[in-house]
Amino acid sequence: MAFRPALRPGAPLLRRDATHLQIGTSPGIVIADRPGLGALLRLLDGVRDTERLQQLVARDVPELHADVASTLAELRAVGAVVDADAAEAVRRRFDRRRVGFVVTPGAAGLVATTRAALVSAGLHDLTSSDPELLVIVSHGEVERSVYELASTRGLDHLPVVVDEDRVRIGPLVRPGRTPCVTCHDLHRADWDPAWTAIVPQLGSRPPLVRPAALDGLALHAAAVEVAAEVVALLDDDTLRTAGHCLVVGPRHDDRASWPVAFHHRCACDLLTAA
Repeated sequence: MAFRPALRPGAPLLRRDATHLQIGTSPGIVIADRPGLGALLRLLDGVRDTERLQQLVARDVPELHADVASTLAELRAVGAVVDADAAEAVRRRFDRRRVGFVVTPGAAGLVATTRAALVSAGLHDLTSSDPELLVIVSHGEVERSVYELASTRGLDHLPVVVDEDRVRIGPLVRPGRTPCVTCHDLHRADWDPAWTAIVPQLGSRPPLVRPAALDGLALHAAAVEVAAEVVALLDDDTLRTAGHCLVVGPRHDDRASWPVAFHHRCACDLLTAA
């Protein structure tokens, strides 16, 4: 594939002083100026390949005596120039990835904000009936059958619970590979024996119309954390909620987390056993 050079995305071309140019301001890449270099850089639109640039420079930038390909290679090595095709491939890496949502009443605001964050990250198929990841967002604890169904289908799923003035994210369940929600419940029952009586009641009460206890900024902060975890899974990156729970709130900058291990009375780690 032809190399289609472009300036570093989002970085302006600036004059630093009489003998130097600068690309970007964060903090910026400084390069020694030479006759015709600025004109070459202004031609880098990510559409023209090196061969076409060489033709244009020969016609329109006669003062540039350096070899175009070598100059571009030097600029690429320091990060001032990128391959537009490769950059576009990164932006499009999620085009065919599929995410689904299960939403209970009262959680629509958090879901809408999460979806907006995911769209900005490049994900667009967020209503798939055959998702790679199912995000289960509930206002209050949901019936455990929702998680059990996902596990039975072998579907990766991420519980997101609006819990009064906080949002609990996780544990992210990869059936047979990471601890599940039942593991989380059993660990809680170890220190709170009444939890076994509470679990069957979860999801039986209709929630309020909207989770008024959740601060608006905390909602947005939680949405970003959920979106980041979805992106991490699809990117095969480190998952903070696999074997852990992350809690956002009550303030937008409040974070708490705790580990969730496989529980000896849960058979979820045997789901994929031969």
